[in-house]
Amino acid sequence: MIFSPSLTEGNMGKWIRKTIIYSSILIFLLSLATGVVLSQPRAVVEQGPDIRLGETRFQVRELGSPPSQLRMLEIQIEILNRSPRSTAPPNSIKVLVTPKEIKFPEGTPVTEFSLTPEEVSLNLPLAPATGRVLIIGFSLLEAKPESITFEIQMNPPDGEKKTVKWEGKGN
Repeated sequence: MIFSPSLTEGNMGKWIRKTIIYSSILIFLLSLATGVVLSQPRAVVEQGPDIRLGETRFQVRELGSPPSQLRMLEIQIEILNRSPRSTAPPNSIKVLVTPKEIKFPEGTPVTEFSLTPEEVSLNLPLAPATGRVLIIGFSLLEAKPESITFEIQMNPPDGEKKTVKWEGKGN
């Protein structure tokens, strides 16, 4: 016989079976590792910037000299981009401020007083995880209102809405 005496026909069959099983397991494990190493990274789909309304502040400003002084109610609206990666392009964010209710102190003679809705657009890009303040002004009459309720809406008609109230006490 050409084969060594230790490899008989019974031992040869076991040896071949073991070799085939170990080789199959090794090839399977290598194919798994190769698939992990050579696989393409999954594309992260960003849905766009997450724009939200932040804090709203009010400030009364007096413009001009005392005999003919104009008073203006300044509304400062914070716009936030909460997205970690997406930048909001310029002019993609619009804010509409609509006065809803105006209250005057009792006994104050008031002529027809109406405030019209004001719309402003953010003309700069809004980078990820940052914010900007938009300012809208409304002129006030000599008879100072007690309070004004405003509805603020971002990107009308479907955008986020919130109602805020300015109270003239102390301003």
